[in-house]
Amino acid sequence: MNAPLLVALGAFVGAPLRYYIDHQFRRRFSFPGGILLVNIAGSFLLGLISKASSETLAHVGIGFAGAFTTWSAFALDLNKDLRHPRRFLANMFATLILGILAAGLGRMLAG
Repeated sequence: MNAPLLVALGAFVGAPLRYYIDHQFRRRFSFPGGILLVNIAGSFLLGLISKASSETLAHVGIGFAGAFTTWSAFALDLNKDLRHPRRFLANMFATLILGILAAGLGRMLAG
């Protein structure tokens, strides 16, 4: 299967799943935990498949994880939280630190 189709198929699943998870969190909490969760899970997944075939990287990495994770929503959440310094800092550091750790763990498990 060609790479653009693999990317599209992965994104077809990743983007709606991100929306659903984020929507469920925002209905219940003021902290943007849904975006935090998808970004950490996506970082772990990218680390896990970092040594996979180019087809897997296209489908799961670029397609699914690319659509599942989101820098733009994270940046928007940070911008909205500028008036709440503790929440701003918690979100920023949790996303960055946990995301890097999750990617490293996934890469370690990938062998």
